[in-house]
Amino acid sequence: MMRAAPLTPGDKPQWAELLAVSFNRTPDDMLRLLDWLHQGHTVIGWGAWDGDTLAAQYNCAMMHITQPDGVTVPVGMSINMAVDPAYRGRGLIKQVSQPVYEAVAACGGVSGIGFSNKQGVKVDLKSKSYGYQVVGQMQSLVVWLRPQRQAAITLTDAWPRSPFAQAASANSLLSRFATTPETLAHRFADHPFRRYQFGVWEDGGMVQGVVVYRKVRLAGVKGVSLLAAYGAQCSELLARWSAAIQREGMRFLHVLSTPQGRVRSELHTLGYVATMPYSRSPYYLTVKPFANTPKAFLDFKAWDCLGGDIL
Repeated sequence: MMRAAPLTPGDKPQWAELLAVSFNRTPDDMLRLLDWLHQGHTVIGWGAWDGDTLAAQYNCAMMHITQPDGVTVPVGMSINMAVDPAYRGRGLIKQVSQPVYEAVAACGGVSGIGFSNKQGVKVDLKSKSYGYQVVGQMQSLVVWLRPQRQAAITLTDAWPRSPFAQAASANSLLSRFATTPETLAHRFADHPFRRYQFGVWEDGGMVQGVVVYRKVRLAGVKGVSLLAAYGAQCSELLARWSAAIQREGMRFLHVLSTPQGRVRSELHTLGYVATMPYSRSPYYLTVKPFANTPKAFLDFKAWDCLGGDIL
């Protein structure tokens, strides 16, 4: 008989096997991913068990959202829900997600948050009991770069060791994921199998800002995918980084963004911005409202998110 129960670190071998089958990774990759998640977050997970077989799992990593008034509130970010192919179609996600969100609320969480792909959105729209609302589709943008006169910054695959002057500045109008230098390092430098490049602006022994990106190609033309930018002087940071990557032969940026945001508002200063009419791999910001969820969470234009916020 199927039973539902909280997932613990002792369940990691079965947990990793289920994730490996569901996401076409190796069990070793998934074990390292679970270790990484638990090292950086409070993880709340429940599983559906058929004897010793983990048939389905649902988990949230506790994160914080900084609101326009500067107050941060906890949320549960849904990550990698999974059902073994042999057990699909039985409503198991409903059974294991409900106790997860009860635990998120008990921890003070004000909502569930997620970034869903096209398949995940089908679940969100189909299942009213699951309770997620699709807030909006992340917009795909291409920026064809123009030359920059600012001094370039360092491009590297190593996270900076110097202290940060300021990780990020608040936007008084939008909600965004709260960050510190430590959470940034965990997210981008410590990931077990994803690899990122960094543009580091350092001055006076302090890190003034960091841009996170990946190299890409479009029809043979070299460019980059801009994932995140952190620093108090966003405009100068991006201009210096643009100068640096153009010296490496990069000609364009690709960006996933909400309609508003610090970085989005600066893109026109870097070059010609084109909104792509179609995305082969669309992502959607989704929210599971609780009784005390801020109304702004359900307004796509009230969010400041980039591709790097998608875990």
